[in-house]
Amino acid sequence: MWFYAHGRLSLTLVQLKWLHLFLTRRFFRFVLVKVNLSLLTLMEMDSPISSFSDRNYSSNFPREFLCIPQSIVFLLSGFFFLLLLFPLALDVRAEEAEKDETVFISGIKIKGLKDIELERIKDSMITPFPSRRPWRKRPEFNEQFLEDDIKRIEQVLREHGYYGSTVTHTLDFRDGNRKVDIEIRVEQGDPVIVKTLNIAVLGNHPDDYVSDVTEVILLEEGKPFSQISYQRSKVLITELFSDRGYPLADVKSEAIVSLRSREVNVEFIIDPGQEYYFGDVMFRGNSDIATRLLEREIEYEQGDLFSLKETQKSRANIFETGLFNSVIVDTEYDERNFEVRTIYSVTERKLGTIRLGGGYATEDNLRAQLSWSQRNFLDGGRTLQVTSSYSSLTRGLLARLDQPHLVGRNSSLAFLLDVRRDDFPGYRGLSFDFNSTLSKEFFDYLTLFSSLNVLYADIASQVVRTPIESARDSVFLTVVDLGVEYDLTDSLINPTSGMRLFFFMERPIQTTSSARTDYLKFLAELRYYKSVSGIVLGKRATIGNISTLGGTDPLDVPIFKRFFAGGSASMRGYSFQHLSPLNSDRDPLGGNSMIIGNAEARFGLFNKLGAVIFFDYGNVYSKSFGFSASNLKYAAGAGLRYHTIIGPIRADFGYLLNPEDEERDDRFKIFISIGQAF
Repeated sequence: MWFYAHGRLSLTLVQLKWLHLFLTRRFFRFVLVKVNLSLLTLMEMDSPISSFSDRNYSSNFPREFLCIPQSIVFLLSGFFFLLLLFPLALDVRAEEAEKDETVFISGIKIKGLKDIELERIKDSMITPFPSRRPWRKRPEFNEQFLEDDIKRIEQVLREHGYYGSTVTHTLDFRDGNRKVDIEIRVEQGDPVIVKTLNIAVLGNHPDDYVSDVTEVILLEEGKPFSQISYQRSKVLITELFSDRGYPLADVKSEAIVSLRSREVNVEFIIDPGQEYYFGDVMFRGNSDIATRLLEREIEYEQGDLFSLKETQKSRANIFETGLFNSVIVDTEYDERNFEVRTIYSVTERKLGTIRLGGGYATEDNLRAQLSWSQRNFLDGGRTLQVTSSYSSLTRGLLARLDQPHLVGRNSSLAFLLDVRRDDFPGYRGLSFDFNSTLSKEFFDYLTLFSSLNVLYADIASQVVRTPIESARDSVFLTVVDLGVEYDLTDSLINPTSGMRLFFFMERPIQTTSSARTDYLKFLAELRYYKSVSGIVLGKRATIGNISTLGGTDPLDVPIFKRFFAGGSASMRGYSFQHLSPLNSDRDPLGGNSMIIGNAEARFGLFNKLGAVIFFDYGNVYSKSFGFSASNLKYAAGAGLRYHTIIGPIRADFGYLLNPEDEERDDRFKIFISIGQAF
């Protein structure tokens, strides 16, 4: 177990561990004393110590050595072994350091890409990219992984039509070969061009489908060829015929590439096969949920021409009821009757749910919410939800009952009872609100709704505009409203493309208070989103107006029905509700007309962290249709977004560009909240 290397005694790690275990046994002192006493044979000892002679060691040691005190023996023994093991430990550490040849990646650059996204190249690589965060550990370099990545990048280039491309790399080692900078250079060359694109549809009516196939194919004559587009086109052709009653259509294709001329001839031959119709519909897995609740979500009837799109939509309808954790659809083909049996397998979820949530925002500070919901309440697919909420601005209890399929599919009737105490900058009060809303969805993106709202408000204090308001401490209103929503955005939480149009109007049909009030109120809002080179551009424009009717004074509209602006989701140059006509104490009075505009550019920084730059403008006016471009207020700023599963956590920093004299000392605003501003 011992060996002599480089002119000194060395131990391996295994030998050191063995020695440590050996020396910790009960005979440690015996061996230690025996070895060390053998080094003291030249020493003269004058008198023995009787206490040591009582030990069992006396039979094993020469009598002339028993004169050494026990404490001295163990002190010398420990010192001897420390001197022995110290250089050995240094040797082991040195040998291990010499063996550690790990190289870390300090940076990776990819140059020469033209029309292929860098992220597509990164996704194909195994070699990890170092983090932009300086505190994160650098990834280890593996040359074999890099060599394989070069081949993968070449494959990606071929998939995009660059068959003659070359990929090379260089390594720049530094810091004693402990770090390496990798540079990957791509020579794409010229892409392969689609020379001819032939489409043939077999069967009795080929001309009816050729033009439709041409529209869904992602390739075009005279344009670059792409393997990805070529394979995707086959899938789209299959889906096209599946939606037209041909679920077993056979799509054959061929692409002949000439590297010399850099051209490709593409051909698609489609055999639709037999036309099929919908047959029986079966449901499996619903033990507590009535089958009729699933049947009403089906978009087709037995005997209809088969459509894959209709089965997918029916599956989505069943899942969106909220009664199931999963919905899987299978098909069985009856080749004798040319029918398709569809089978929906569902997994039921728990019908009762209790949720507790909390958060923080600069406007309402700490917020908390506790809710209980019961799905399939009293059967019929109804949902009952009771929610209690608390914040510095409002505290309340809300009960909501939803009845789906009131007047057919995609329609619902909702009943709400809302008891709330508000503590807003302009007023404080307790309100009781009963609301019934009927809504109907058309074409998946158009929704019409109307509601009847009965409201009683007990106003404890408010900022008054007229003598009538100072004498009015309660308001009872019965209001009818009508609205429409046209939504083509790609996400409710974090939209990146599409548009949304919202229009709403209301009018009281009965007023009982110390002074009668009658008015017509409308609000219109347009949002538009577009993604350009990874940057999401967003625009919102909002306009609203209240016109008093009959003998109602324009200033006698109840304060909780007026317009207010300012805050994290409005004009970010002002505090919550403070973009409004103000009294002498600079408390908000609200107004009868409003215009607000917002423009944002949202872009990513790294991982889940993003940033925003924005420009807001607008104002609130006391009179109806009091819009004035000369009185618009402007604010600009920037913000951060951290994207989570519940939406982005945001921090916005706004700066008022054209303040009044009283506002110059309060031009800078900070807002923290959850969700995009719009």
